[in-house]
Amino acid sequence: MDLALLVLPVFLTILCGYGLAVSGGLPADQWTGVEVMSFRLLIPAVLIGAIAESDLEMSRFGPLIAMLVLTLVILGVLMFLLRLILPQSRMDDASFTTLFQSATRWNGFIGLALAEQIAGQEGILLIAVVMAFLIPLINIVNIIMLSVYGPGKFSLKTMLMTIVTNPLVQACAIGLTLSVSGLSIPGPIAQSLDFIGRAALGVGLLAVGAGITFRRLLRVGPLVVLGLILRPLLAPAVFILLGSWVGLVPLQLLIGAMVMAVPAAANGYIIARRMGGNAGLYADIMTWQAIAGMLVLPGLLYLLPL
Repeated sequence: MDLALLVLPVFLTILCGYGLAVSGGLPADQWTGVEVMSFRLLIPAVLIGAIAESDLEMSRFGPLIAMLVLTLVILGVLMFLLRLILPQSRMDDASFTTLFQSATRWNGFIGLALAEQIAGQEGILLIAVVMAFLIPLINIVNIIMLSVYGPGKFSLKTMLMTIVTNPLVQACAIGLTLSVSGLSIPGPIAQSLDFIGRAALGVGLLAVGAGITFRRLLRVGPLVVLGLILRPLLAPAVFILLGSWVGLVPLQLLIGAMVMAVPAAANGYIIARRMGGNAGLYADIMTWQAIAGMLVLPGLLYLLPL
């Protein structure tokens, strides 16, 4: 199969979700429930099953995680440099935290679907392991950023509660505990997780599509362009350079590049709105990243063949 066709089903599913939303086939007020179900049940089921049944040797996954973290550190340093260069009138605190979020957060729904389409269960495992390590870290850093540069004060309790109540973090913790302890998931429970998980990728992608608002494509200001350059252009390029330098195997190099190329996660919009970020800017950047990803992600398959 042509490499570009491997990712086509993912984007067709996203477009199907968009079509359902704009046509009224599924009313807009009902998509919130779909998103909540994906976030709180479907994706956690996939993560628990994939992580619990895997052998999490740091020698196997350590270099991949390290290069992803280093890429995020480089993006963060770059954001602070831009803050020093640009005047406050061009990038205020709310816009700064939003750009930081849109550069560091990534959409696990799309990542899981692409990984499964390209590499099957091994691809899902890699994304699950990456989520297990990066989701808590990204949440901690972004909440601190919004607390420091937002209108409110930093609260350790708020940060900890946001992390420990995140269903994805909880699922990763359960999966890691089972994997490290050597305990097996009882057969009926494992089958239930499998049944639930089968719906996760498709439903998650439909929800991504429903969240795309094409009228936002008309709002192309300098900060939107900057967010688009950071992700999905600069972030995967930095990771590919670092991953090639340390000699990551082809599949890990591709999966890591995909993590850095998928659009920002939708939950960043909610957090920006609640903690004083520029939520409108986040939505604009995320929409453009989703469109650009349709071009960048197939290109990665050609650039990094397995």
